[in-house]
Amino acid sequence: MNICYLVRSFGTRAGTEGYVEQMARALAKQGHRIHIVSMTGEDRLPSSDPKSQIVFHRVTVEKSFFGRALRLERHFPLFVSLYGKAVAKRLSALVADQSIDIIEATDWGMDAWAYLPKRRVPVCVRLHGYPGFKDEFDRGILKAWPRNHFNWKRQRKHILSADLVTGVSRAYRDFVREAWELPEKRMDVIPIGIDPTVFHPGEAARAAKSVLFVGRLEASKGIGTLAKAIPEILKAIPEAVFQFAGADRPHEEGRQSWSQYLIGEHGEEHIAYLGSIQTPELLRHFQTATLCVVPSLYEPGGSVALEAMACGCPVLASRVGGLGEAIQDGRTGCLVPPGDAAALAEGVIALLRDAAFRREHAQRALEAVRDNYDLDTVARQTVEAYAEAIRTFSAPPRRGS
Repeated sequence: MNICYLVRSFGTRAGTEGYVEQMARALAKQGHRIHIVSMTGEDRLPSSDPKSQIVFHRVTVEKSFFGRALRLERHFPLFVSLYGKAVAKRLSALVADQSIDIIEATDWGMDAWAYLPKRRVPVCVRLHGYPGFKDEFDRGILKAWPRNHFNWKRQRKHILSADLVTGVSRAYRDFVREAWELPEKRMDVIPIGIDPTVFHPGEAARAAKSVLFVGRLEASKGIGTLAKAIPEILKAIPEAVFQFAGADRPHEEGRQSWSQYLIGEHGEEHIAYLGSIQTPELLRHFQTATLCVVPSLYEPGGSVALEAMACGCPVLASRVGGLGEAIQDGRTGCLVPPGDAAALAEGVIALLRDAAFRREHAQRALEAVRDNYDLDTVARQTVEAYAEAIRTFSAPPRRGS
């Protein structure tokens, strides 16, 4: 099968980009040929070897005004229009030249919107999402005029027109149906896949009182909730250490970053900012931390929790979105209400104090990930869904025909 993935940027191994890379490698291992269309990241994968099972194709979106580059990201409707048209042009050529069988795009990127009306092969939209959608929906501004309204309408059409829609969790699928008013649209749930050759338990001993946070240091990831919980945790367990891995963001008051604020409040003896680390170093921290906290206010999937679980690291997370499906509360991990600093502190204290409890959770979590989220199994599920979409596909009529 010739499979084409669309992803706006491909420069890191986080989020959607990490998903595309791991799926590309898993599917290539199973004998499929993978094409990746993106604006960045050609140095990550081979782009010129015709025998390679994974081939990168760069798409360029450039615009200037009186000789000066225009930063299109600041003008969202203009960028989406130009990006979508550039992708559509590249896809038309790829489908003809490379015998592409199916194309997969992200929901939030709306990568395939311009290609969908003239598609000659089926298009899958993968529901990855991001927490901002849920926040905007809860505040009633998801489709507010003008910018959000444009985004909402185009994204709705992008999903509605797709030949196959897959989501990372039942919770996020149901949210998309409600938020984009698509109650009748079929959406299949194919979970996040975890590669056991990458994420696995280590041999080094775990730290005694180390709490690991992985993700952007921003409000949607629950950094504010954790910040409020830390004083109570340190009061009960003075030797606790908190490690933060992820891109730093401005503190709520805007004068400093979150890492600077936390170090200023509690000192470097309690706060360690690791930066945006690569997978090998992240793996080491998953393997040696006492526990991992995922206090997000909303998570469509829950990849951080699953990666930690695959490494035998106990997880305490918010009961939201896909996290509530990835974790069985009291069995494979612990769940607390989102935004509840007191409950978060209580849960962290209980886990730090009870080593036997942590070991039981970690072992059951490891088994659950192996049984339900193994990357090769998820890749086969994905291919089965692709094959059905290809079998039932009927290309729209060409204009003028």
